[in-house]
Amino acid sequence: MNLTLTPDHVRAVAPSNANPAAVVAALAPVITRYGIDQTPERLGMFLAQWAHESNFICTSENLNYSAQRLSEVWPNRYAVNPRAAVKVPNAVARRLAAAGPQAIASHCYGGRMGNGAETTGDGWTYRGRGWPQLTGRDAYRAYGRLIGMDLEGNPNLLLRADVSAAVAGAYWAHRRYQGRTLNELADAGHMISVTQAINGGQNGLQDRLARYRRVIGRLREQAAALAAQEALVRPVLRLFVNGVEMSLADAVIAEDTITLPSGVHPIDQRTQVGEKLYVTTG
Repeated sequence: MNLTLTPDHVRAVAPSNANPAAVVAALAPVITRYGIDQTPERLGMFLAQWAHESNFICTSENLNYSAQRLSEVWPNRYAVNPRAAVKVPNAVARRLAAAGPQAIASHCYGGRMGNGAETTGDGWTYRGRGWPQLTGRDAYRAYGRLIGMDLEGNPNLLLRADVSAAVAGAYWAHRRYQGRTLNELADAGHMISVTQAINGGQNGLQDRLARYRRVIGRLREQAAALAAQEALVRPVLRLFVNGVEMSLADAVIAEDTITLPSGVHPIDQRTQVGEKLYVTTG
């Protein structure tokens, strides 16, 4: 079964997105390639997670933070007392806020995630971009290789919807949490585990859950309709009557009866599963 992603699904998880049809066009091949469209739970979780990260808007992390905001976002680095209920920015936070976004990015991300030292400017060059807000030289290199594009050399490619979609799909397909794929975790309804795999923590958990709840019902309704349609349109190749397989040549099925070599029998119940038809007679 392949679910069909629609603009309404995108609107449900990302109501602020101005062009949901473009999101659908970018994601359609990706969700099929990685089997995300096989169950409502997978597609719903995928949409909710990435909608939380970016609302499917291709943008770059601007890092235009005040000293106070720095102390709240990264308390262990920029608050006088990280454990205090009310965060007070330290001297480093005040200096960086005055210097601006590039200085903040270089200090926050420099010397880690494959980035060069603070003075190289890598922190700004490889700041968060695109739908997945991919961050760090290592990640740009690795996911560029997975999708066959030089993201390390051309980081702004992530500001294209098709590239963001490809990276979001590759990230989803290749991440593991406690040995399980994100498709497996999504099928089991493990929102916390999927969030941990994507975020590295539980930031925004309630928002991710709220977005999931807004779309999962619609996806399940579509899945049920597809299942019913499949049962109607697929040809019957094997017949089982009261649990015994019979030749189709020996049976004539009317609306409420089945004629067999033994005679005409009323049908109590009939159920089609793929190409198999199961009939129970009275």
